[in-house]
Amino acid sequence: MYKFVLLAFVIGQAFTAQSQSKLVAVKDLKSQWLNVDRSGSHYVPYVQGRTLNYPVLGVLLDGSEGSGLTLSACVPEGTSVFLNNMIVHRTDSERCLFYNLDSLKSRHPNQSLFFSFFRRNLDPGTMSTTLMASRTVDELQAQSGPIIQITRRSGDHFTDFFIVAILIVAAFYAFLINRYPKGNRDFFNFSKAFSLTLKEEKVLTQRNMSTANTLFFIMYGMAIALIIVLFWKVFDGIPEIFEFISLDTFKSCLFSWLVLSFMAFLVVELKYLLIRMLSSLLNVDRIAQIHFFDFVRIGLIFISATLMVSAALYLGKVNQTIVYTSLLYAFVFLLGIRIIILLFKLIGDTSYRKIHLISYLCTTEILPLLIGIRIFF
Repeated sequence: MYKFVLLAFVIGQAFTAQSQSKLVAVKDLKSQWLNVDRSGSHYVPYVQGRTLNYPVLGVLLDGSEGSGLTLSACVPEGTSVFLNNMIVHRTDSERCLFYNLDSLKSRHPNQSLFFSFFRRNLDPGTMSTTLMASRTVDELQAQSGPIIQITRRSGDHFTDFFIVAILIVAAFYAFLINRYPKGNRDFFNFSKAFSLTLKEEKVLTQRNMSTANTLFFIMYGMAIALIIVLFWKVFDGIPEIFEFISLDTFKSCLFSWLVLSFMAFLVVELKYLLIRMLSSLLNVDRIAQIHFFDFVRIGLIFISATLMVSAALYLGKVNQTIVYTSLLYAFVFLLGIRIIILLFKLIGDTSYRKIHLISYLCTTEILPLLIGIRIFF
């Protein structure tokens, strides 16, 4: 009789231990996520924070990984789950799904396990994939430390760089406001900048190459370089001519931005020399100074607005490529509007024929803008 009692006790203890077991996380698989490349033909490693080329994320588990473990996939409503490119589930609500890897390997002995998750407008921030292990309460209590392995945060180095760069630009602008308040009022004077008549500003234009204005030109270069770097990152494409640019680490991002800022500043200085040279050849020196000053002033206003909007979108985790494409078109459109404003300003201040003025603006404004778009985007 006591044998049956002992057997019942052992079975009861086994069920009790089984009921007290818990799943605990042992590895976050975000660093192993894959996304389809821009061509749509291959999977490539997904970089945290980057816009998805296609609304699909995948994770590959080889034969040596996951023995005795369970894959936990927490996905939003409407997500389709594929295993080795065969659909196995489609969620009708936001939930976490659990897949026993040993059981799946017995069904796919000669294949790695490739899980992929598809959803229209998929947001990586709403997903998680974690390897879980079963542990009993006694094992958890016996642990001297927590069972959950704390993995190093998958560094989103570009976001870290972008925040630092924004702070640098903001600090530099704050310095300019306090050190040169009059210069700040001159550059960000909306009524004069967007007036279609040329207002006499001799005091301003005579100091185009002064220390104060040069510092504002430097800020101009820093802001537009940061916009260009952000668009390159979002669209995952750097023109071949900029082979020295790298966005792989925080240090390389910072270095690349500083180099581009210096290049943008040099372009502004070359623009000044181009305007002076052509205005001298056409004998319109009287409009050269105010032309350059308004070029920088209107550009600085448009660039600052674009940088603030793009920063809000990127730091707000807006990942839709169409949004940044629209923003890029809007930015180019604003630069085109600048040419129209300058045309109306200069038409009213010169006695030369409009065809001559348009030729002058084509050489100093339209052609440089088209070349810049072709090179950078």
